[in-house]
Amino acid sequence: MLINPLLQIKLRYALLLIVLLVMPITLLAQNVTVIYDDKSRYQTNFVNSLSNQLLSSTHVNLTTVTTALLSIETLKKEPIDIIVNVNNDTIEKLIASNISTTVFHALVTLSRSISFAPCLPDCTKTRPNHHFFILDQPPSRQLNLIQLINPAFKDVGILVTEQSINLLMPLHKIASHKNLRINEDVGNSKNVRYKIDDISKSSDVILAIADTNIYNATSLSQILLTSYRYRTPVIGFSKGFIRAGALAGTVSSIEQLAQQIAETIIEITSTHKDLTTSIIHPKYFNVISNRNVAKSLHLHFPNDNDLKEQLMSYESIQ
Repeated sequence: MLINPLLQIKLRYALLLIVLLVMPITLLAQNVTVIYDDKSRYQTNFVNSLSNQLLSSTHVNLTTVTTALLSIETLKKEPIDIIVNVNNDTIEKLIASNISTTVFHALVTLSRSISFAPCLPDCTKTRPNHHFFILDQPPSRQLNLIQLINPAFKDVGILVTEQSINLLMPLHKIASHKNLRINEDVGNSKNVRYKIDDISKSSDVILAIADTNIYNATSLSQILLTSYRYRTPVIGFSKGFIRAGALAGTVSSIEQLAQQIAETIIEITSTHKDLTTSIIHPKYFNVISNRNVAKSLHLHFPNDNDLKEQLMSYESIQ
């Protein structure tokens, strides 16, 4: 018996609809694999936070791989849509592998990212599938904080090494629009003590950037003591740095960093649009200040919550 062609089409669509309805939702989800070192507490905390934030999403199928069990060849064979790499030591391996999967590198500083991918800040042509969710706060946010703390600050001291010298250009550009002057000096791990002395003498405030050749466990106390001797406050980049004696800073928590990547994954899943930038600065942040340092330097400025609200207000209208 012949079946009407129109009826055949309707039957096919009906069968397709039934297949879609009974198909497991995981087959329609984005396959996301997280690479991390399970011996690292902060990497483990990040993975747990990311997992919790993606738990309610039916469009994401999340799996984890520890660095001890990592196999690049296996990654290439698996049907993975997005790799979230939380371990800095794995960045070079993933880039060298020429893997075509979209890779989000998290919990990494900009200066260290550049050492792995010299094409940064824009690798959209040479390494379009690699995206760096860096720890460094946006330059405009840092300079806005300085002006909110004290509008009289004009000379901003910045010490860099060859590892971080590429960070100066965007700071200069933004500072010129804010009537601020960048007082820079290029040093190295051996002469940082003398360089910080010069910077402290000639600056109203020092903006510390995440360069481990300058700011590390060995040098931090000496840097803070030197700057304090000249009564030059330091804007830090981590909670520990600020507690140790920096005046203030904008800092993103592990939960906030994980939230940003979770939202990015969900957005890509829903819009089917890839990221078009190589560098992604932290979206969510808190302001942390050391009020004992502020008091000793006779500096008076709004509380941390008010500072955060003002910074968020600035960014919402940009």
